[in-house]
Amino acid sequence: MNEMTFTHFTEYVQQHHSGIGGKEIRLLLNTAASDFCRRTEIHRAVWNIKSVAGQRYYQLSNMHIKILKVQIDDVEIPRLLGDPIVDDDDFAGDTLADAVEAASLATPTTSSNERYWYPSLDRIGIVEKATNAVTRDGKTSDYQSMSVSDKEISIYIIGYPKGMVATDSYTSTDVAPFNEIPRQFHQALLYHVIGALYEDPRNMNIDLANRFDTKYLAIVNEAKKVARNNYTSTGFIKGVHF
Repeated sequence: MNEMTFTHFTEYVQQHHSGIGGKEIRLLLNTAASDFCRRTEIHRAVWNIKSVAGQRYYQLSNMHIKILKVQIDDVEIPRLLGDPIVDDDDFAGDTLADAVEAASLATPTTSSNERYWYPSLDRIGIVEKATNAVTRDGKTSDYQSMSVSDKEISIYIIGYPKGMVATDSYTSTDVAPFNEIPRQFHQALLYHVIGALYEDPRNMNIDLANRFDTKYLAIVNEAKKVARNNYTSTGFIKGVHF
């Protein structure tokens, strides 16, 4: 298949579903691309942020599916198995005792190059190893939040592709999601959209829907093999602090 533009994509879809307009096809394309990347793990990205002293958690982009690895200043750090038993940047309270304890949980005064990461729902935690670093409620943890700012944190992820928006060029091949999924798999997106529309009551044909779904899944399996062989289609995601 030639390099895909949205104009070409729309023409192919309308050969089967002539009454469907460009806006609906664009939304279905974005859904197909997200499903394809979720199933195949073919799209990978790097999210770069700066560390903040005393901050443990950083909000992950909603484009991420799975974290592959984390580097700080180009040095990979290991994943921590389990969560530290005490947080040191997530504390709030109203009493004097709360205020005293919060003061003790301020930005760490000691520093360590022994750092780890761990997932926490839609955030990532970055900690340093330090003996008896944090105490709360009679519990002591050997892990503290990072003690230094402006370290480059690079989070390598398997992610969703960017979606096409209404203002993107319909005649360019260099627009999402086409430029974020390898060219040899673009036909899968076409099969997914055509099949989905054959499940729509406006033009329902379950036999054809199943046929296009089978074609789609065959390419998904091919892409999974490519992804396992470490092919990566990469991008960058702007970081957001928690």
